[in-house]
Amino acid sequence: MELSRRSFMAGAAGLSALALGAISASEAEAAPRPDGVVVTPQMAIDRLREGNARWVAGTSKRTTYAPPGQAPEAGQWPFAAIVSCSDSRVVPEDLFAVAGKNLFILRNAGNVVDDVTLGSLEYAVEHTGVALIVALGHANCGAVDATQASLATGTMPGGNVDSIVRLVAPAVEALPPGHTLNEAIEANALQSARRIQNLSPLIAERTAKGTVGIVQAVYGLSTRKVTFF
Repeated sequence: MELSRRSFMAGAAGLSALALGAISASEAEAAPRPDGVVVTPQMAIDRLREGNARWVAGTSKRTTYAPPGQAPEAGQWPFAAIVSCSDSRVVPEDLFAVAGKNLFILRNAGNVVDDVTLGSLEYAVEHTGVALIVALGHANCGAVDATQASLATGTMPGGNVDSIVRLVAPAVEALPPGHTLNEAIEANALQSARRIQNLSPLIAERTAKGTVGIVQAVYGLSTRKVTFF
């Protein structure tokens, strides 16, 4: 279903307010974690920002927030879930300078949100205690670029790639003529965050309580900086 620019931006504004409200909620309940550690959405985003600052500065020591000395089979302790592009240049553990076991990562071309992504995020929220979900786009995204080209020419790329284009397309179509690729990438990340919030009653319930936050971000390949918006 296509979205008008007005409805897209209105929904985006609503999502941003909800996500920031969840992160700043002073009475937020602790996310249920297997190790009993209290992690709030604000704590989670602070960890990501601090890690990205290390990555940008080139002092990128991967920090772990998991209990020390645990074997891999003993469990996992992610504090955030990242929905990112499968682009080989975008490695969340690198750009957030976080060690393994600390992030629950879902990657696909275009960082789109489908039923499998939603189910995986619900599992992460319900069973691993993540406190934050990040819809992460990146500069020069080939999936978004291909979607723009497809809409401009009226020709689908073919094969199962069409399913990616169909999911990205509403975000691009909602933008005004003459928009930039960067604007389309931001709109696509925003759209992914909206889909997570709007299509998952379980996650919506957690954001309403303040135990889970949802944010959007874009990673700059040349700057190495993650910009949350």
